[in-house]
Amino acid sequence: MIQTAVGKIGDPDCSETARGTVDEKVPCILTGVDTATPSVSDEFRRTLDRLGIDDYVLRERVILIHAPGTRFPTTKLDVVAVTPFGVFVVMAMRFGGRIAPGPDAETLTVINEDGEAMLRTSPVRRQAAAVRCLRSLLMQHACPVESVAVAAASLCALHPLLPESIIEAAELYHYLRLRTIRFFLSKQRHVSVARAVDVIESRFDSRPEAFDDHCARMTSLAHSRSLAGSITPP
Repeated sequence: MIQTAVGKIGDPDCSETARGTVDEKVPCILTGVDTATPSVSDEFRRTLDRLGIDDYVLRERVILIHAPGTRFPTTKLDVVAVTPFGVFVVMAMRFGGRIAPGPDAETLTVINEDGEAMLRTSPVRRQAAAVRCLRSLLMQHACPVESVAVAAASLCALHPLLPESIIEAAELYHYLRLRTIRFFLSKQRHVSVARAVDVIESRFDSRPEAFDDHCARMTSLAHSRSLAGSITPP
């Protein structure tokens, strides 16, 4: 059982003992029952209802074509939330343990109950391409786009110096409340949810084989990187 959320600020960087680094382009596994995504989506729905927001759309487990015509044109998104005050690209963080900042802005350090550490790609980095894509698509609609990662594992403790977009489920109300206040204080026009959804969905790969194709590309990339890493320079 994890008893504390953080180590002492100023302690030696735990990433120094990390056993390995997990890149964001790992083979994706879509078999079995995904409980993390529905859990985070339900939390978003409850939070928006609590805020009194009734005009919103949530899309779960979608493939976004963020770079058409390239070798790796797609990315898998857990949840996309479209609200009158912006769009949120949501990642359900499935790993548990103590989660702390990594050695750079693109990584996190995940420490299990045995004290073993592993570097993981930060959700901010993993969702950057999708955020850039959606911001470009929605620019003419003056629609803010942000990424947020919500811890879906029950035994998960977050370091206080993690980016503010990496949160526990219990923090989602405060996070969205501040975004709502910030948006309405800016005097911007409300985002047309229906229009934003139409724009976003125009870039979804809705083919039945979309997930399989995406996973095949990611598996191929991970295999290529594994082979490259095993080659000893002359």
